[in-house]
Amino acid sequence: MTSRRPDPIDLLLPPSVAAAAPTRGAGLRRLALLAAGWTIVALGIALAPLPGPFGLPVAAVGGMLVLRNSHDARKRFVRAKRRAPAMLAPLVARFEGWRRRRRARRLSDARA
Repeated sequence: MTSRRPDPIDLLLPPSVAAAAPTRGAGLRRLALLAAGWTIVALGIALAPLPGPFGLPVAAVGGMLVLRNSHDARKRFVRAKRRAPAMLAPLVARFEGWRRRRRARRLSDARA
């Protein structure tokens, strides 16, 4: 029997999320969040030509929604991150820092 290599996406998810069984409405919720994410990305692209810093932050928020709710998008993001690490490193470092702070905040709130 050969051991299967873990999927890189599973390594990014906390164990509680990776092991959680989907509930009945989870698929519908995920689909709605995915549609909202793509809509926000499109809105960000539409706002990009306007003066001011509106397009990129809006598209980034939409991209985060898409990445959190689409397994295929996460797989492609991981592949792109491996192929061009220097280009994506600042974005990934910022997200990882945010995720660490958020997890620490949740842990401190749970203890209190």
